[in-house]
Amino acid sequence: MILIFLMISAQTPMLLDGDVLASNSIVINEFMSHPSSSCTEADGEWIELYNNTNDWINLSDWVLKNNYGEEITLSTYLLPPDGYYVLGACGDETLNGGHTPNYVYSGFTIHESGSISLFNSASNLIDEIEYDSSWPIQPGISCERINPGWVSNNASTWDLATLSFGSGDMGTPGIQNSVYTNSFAQNSWAFIKAFVD
Repeated sequence: MILIFLMISAQTPMLLDGDVLASNSIVINEFMSHPSSSCTEADGEWIELYNNTNDWINLSDWVLKNNYGEEITLSTYLLPPDGYYVLGACGDETLNGGHTPNYVYSGFTIHESGSISLFNSASNLIDEIEYDSSWPIQPGISCERINPGWVSNNASTWDLATLSFGSGDMGTPGIQNSVYTNSFAQNSWAFIKAFVD
């Protein structure tokens, strides 16, 4: 009976206090907080969004906020189903570590710990992460969501990137995450860890 419960639960990640269920939404899918190959750390920071729906979504007036009061307001962009959207602090590939952002922002910093929240044009909270030293974050390596359908705000559903890009940092800006899995075993383990935590 317990095994059956876990099997069903593993297919539908459970919401815990403070968690946002990522299914059927645009999600924060990956972020680079401590780049090593860029000209400066600020130049190499980036965030990747992923369209976890079956619809094209216009990102006009969507907003990302951090817990330091900094915001990014997006312009018109039709993000296709299963599409990726990279926001970068610098658009020059010779300075930013070698990636091509869809949107270049200013006045926003990905701190070594904190939160990033995503709001749609109606100011509804769509996705949110609160990360700290317990998360898989290291210099020169992006933090990747293991599966875009799993709960957002739990360290056990994120991992360190395993592929290099551009000038040598590890990450997958604009493509499927290197740690992506949809296996039953991994999903079950992530659920159990989230439940225990």
